[in-house]
Amino acid sequence: MKIDAMGKVIHGATLSRIEAKVDEEFYIYPIFTMQDLSRETGQYGIKEEIQEVNISKNKFQKNFLSQINMVVIGLTSYKAIVIGENHKGKLITSNFAIIEFNQNEIDSFYFTWYFNEHPKVERQLRVAMQGSIIRALSIQMLRELEIAVPPLDIQKKIGRVYHLKKRKEKLLFERNILEDTLYKQLMVNKLKEDIKCQ
Repeated sequence: MKIDAMGKVIHGATLSRIEAKVDEEFYIYPIFTMQDLSRETGQYGIKEEIQEVNISKNKFQKNFLSQINMVVIGLTSYKAIVIGENHKGKLITSNFAIIEFNQNEIDSFYFTWYFNEHPKVERQLRVAMQGSIIRALSIQMLRELEIAVPPLDIQKKIGRVYHLKKRKEKLLFERNILEDTLYKQLMVNKLKEDIKCQ
């Protein structure tokens, strides 16, 4: 099934069109960044830097704000994530596509697994990008991609396993950082003790 048939696919907001001018009333919103996407898709060590933007109250549209279970795809990284609590309410910019599914038909985590991991999507992306100078996925290319859609209960099982696998990877990364810090401190303490004993 084509992505276009699964749900609503839209381009993120173009900041130059909605940023507040000097004399305009505005809302302040955090931005969902490429660093946020990278951190969620495997580069767990990237430091979090919150970026904010002043959005004109006259030009503001809520459909550009991230919501839980919304799928966001990086148009240059070709990676998808499901928005969780930690990214809820961030402004999605034009570096991304937003996909809203009917949750009774498509499981968001299944979709992200298929998009990020399945070789068929990788092949389709390679074909779509042939001859393209700019290595960015267009919204039209994205809408045309084919995704296998098994029954919802199968999707949920695959999606759950994928979600838990990514969560485990992140926790293992954090554990390794803590272990490294602990071992470093233990060795520093040991050295201090030895110097005192001399």
